[in-house]
Amino acid sequence: MPRTPDLLESIAKLDRDPHSLSANHYTDDGIMKREWERIFARSWLFAGYTDQLGHAGDYITCMAGNEPVVVVRDENGTLRAFYNICRHRGHILVKEAAGNVPGFVCPYHAWSYGTDGSLRSARHSRDVAGFKPGALGLVAVRVEVFCAMVFVCLDNDTPPVAACYPGLEEELRAYEPRIEELHFVFRREVTIEANWKLVVENYNENYHTPVVHPALRNVLTSDYVVTPKGSYISHEARVNPEATEGFDATATGYERHLNWWLWPNLCLMSIPQGGFRVLNIVPEGPGRTRETYDFYLPYSEPTPQQWQQIYFACDTVNVEDIGVCEAVQRGQSSRSFAQGRMMVDLQGRDWSEHAVVHFRDLVLAALG
Repeated sequence: MPRTPDLLESIAKLDRDPHSLSANHYTDDGIMKREWERIFARSWLFAGYTDQLGHAGDYITCMAGNEPVVVVRDENGTLRAFYNICRHRGHILVKEAAGNVPGFVCPYHAWSYGTDGSLRSARHSRDVAGFKPGALGLVAVRVEVFCAMVFVCLDNDTPPVAACYPGLEEELRAYEPRIEELHFVFRREVTIEANWKLVVENYNENYHTPVVHPALRNVLTSDYVVTPKGSYISHEARVNPEATEGFDATATGYERHLNWWLWPNLCLMSIPQGGFRVLNIVPEGPGRTRETYDFYLPYSEPTPQQWQQIYFACDTVNVEDIGVCEAVQRGQSSRSFAQGRMMVDLQGRDWSEHAVVHFRDLVLAALG
């Protein structure tokens, strides 16, 4: 894959300070609180897929940073999102990950809301002087569809999704032109005892692959290019057609292995026969991350061979990544470790960690 002059110029700038964040950025409660406020509350965050929200009353729930959110298709077909919080006493309104309902009923005192967020009923409210149901609807959250994926944002001033990732839609559609026809097939959810940023950093460098991923390294050639593009990072490599384990290197459309990372915490990856592997990295605290690994595919019923590809991604490659991320997290608390020295290659070869430095700069800029 070609290394463009622009890429080499950006790598040279990143090499001026080739270090990771300081260790306290991965362990400190105060920094985590600032990240929830200054990064996650101001960014577009992945919620799910249009495939999950095809009918009136279909809903999904997600965490937007540390805020619970519910997204629903209302009875008129409009996609809406709300804080998943009852306006009465603050009880979580919907506990399930997905479903279909005519409306939402709080499990605490049975306040009832329409799919448009309006308060339909509150027991005994007619006997309460000054009670105004029109002022007690669910609090709305911004929601947008981008490439058949649903995103939410807690901030009213953040630009639209497409404007936050200029050029990304063209790349995704060039790889998968059937994007509106994909099916949400499978999800694996895991808890990682590591800071969310360590998971992102691990994703955005190929230096560890020959050591940590013995099967995957046979699929990917050394012609691997990682290109920071502002608020997203693209990965591209030619696939070794002679690979005999791991992903099916002979599958149609899998001549190139393509990955993308979207600020701050979403990873999209190619898979043989098309569609996306979708990794959502959600912090639960400075030392804990909840990760969902989804398969958004052009078929709804995988064949045994396709299931083999899915399980290889989940049970081999991702398990290997989790192990190293958790080990690195433990090291961040050592008095011997202050920050990492990144391996930045001015030629941008496959092992260069320049994208980790780019991510560091984005985090520091957001935190102010």
